[in-house]
Parts: sequence; structure tokens; C-alpha cells
Amino acid sequence: MIHLRPLVLGLAAFAALSLAGCGDERELGYKDVEIDEYKRQIKELEDQLYKKNDGEVKEAKAKGDGKSSLKNIQSEVGSDIDVSDRPVEVVLSIESEVLFKSGSATLSAQSKAALNKAVAVIKDRFPGHNVRVIGYTDDQKITRSKNTWTDNWDLSAGRAREVLLYLESRGIASKQLGLAGYGMERPLVPNTSADSRQKNRRVEIVVIPTSK
Repeated sequence: MIHLRPLVLGLAAFAALSLAGCGDERELGYKDVEIDEYKRQIKELEDQLYKKNDGEVKEAKAKGDGKSSLKNIQSEVGSDIDVSDRPVEVVLSIESEVLFKSGSATLSAQSKAALNKAVAVIKDRFPGHNVRVIGYTDDQKITRSKNTWTDNWDLSAGRAREVLLYLESRGIASKQLGLAGYGMERPLVPNTSADSRQKNRRVEIVVIPTSK
């Protein structure tokens, strides 16, 4: 992984030395322009290196082998489930549209087919691990289903509970299970369009290693 700090400090030091040599206000104005240009260059380099570092991390994760390889899991569960990982966690994320109708926490036939794949992966690759089910919504207030759900906290928790109960019915032990509802908090992307809101409406099945 590449780090930017030495380059940033070098450019900043050069800018400071240039500024120290200013003799009048006109020259100071020129130096301000130079410093702004240095800042712009630093920002471009930061963006480039961030993308490079992020790509290296993803590549390293994709190179994993064995039963727990993310690439293998993604192939097994199919396109309805997006597989990623966090430190010591594996996250199976399913968009709410796959699982529920708008404003509903009743699982559809399509959602059960997707969840069955997730259950198979958990049983086969992570037996005995803890599983936390987390519900998320977008930033829109509850309107059409306000007689059922108080707010987005309520809806996200209700959906997480429905998925948890289904996992339990498929043989995941209740002592392994837990749930959370984050409502509109912790979005994947800013809620600025219909597509971004759809990405944020999701349920995550988080597999966590049990403590030894």
C-alpha cells in the first residue's frame, strides 16, 4: 500500500519556503496562487493513491482461496446477494427490493430463495458462528405504511427480525442470532437519487466469529 505523507510534507515545506521569501504584496499574491496550485496537485495525488490503495485491498481480498473465498461465495449465492467482508466479519447484503414489497416486512418467494442460499453458505462455511441481521432504510419518511410502522427505525428493525426468524426456521441456532435496525443511518451512498436510495434500503447478514 502506498502512503502519501512524505510527498505531502515535501510540497507543503516547499510552499512555506517560497512564502517566506516574499518581498511585497504582489509577490505574496503570486505565492498564494502557487500554494493553491500545490494544494490542487496534492488533492489529485491523494485521489489517485486512494483509488490505487483501494484497488490493492480489493485485489488482495479477491485472491483468497479455500471455502471462505469471497469470489467463491459470490458465485454460489448469485447476483441477488452482494458479498463483501469487514475485519473478522463476512457481510451478505441483500437489497430490500429483493426481500420485501415497499413498506412491508413480509418475505416474498424470491426473498426466501435468496435467503436459502445465504443459509447454505453459513451452515457450510461458518458453522457455529454468530450471525447478526441488520436492517437499513433510505431517508424517506414513512407515509403509505405509517399505520404499520412508526418510523424508519421501526421498519428496519421489523425487516431484520423477519429475516432473523426465517434464518432460525432454516436451522440457524437461535443462540447464534441477533438483530439491529439502523433506519436511515449508515447509508452506503448519499440519498440523492432513486437509485442511491434503493442501494441504501437493504438487509445485511453479518457473520461474526465466535469468541474462543
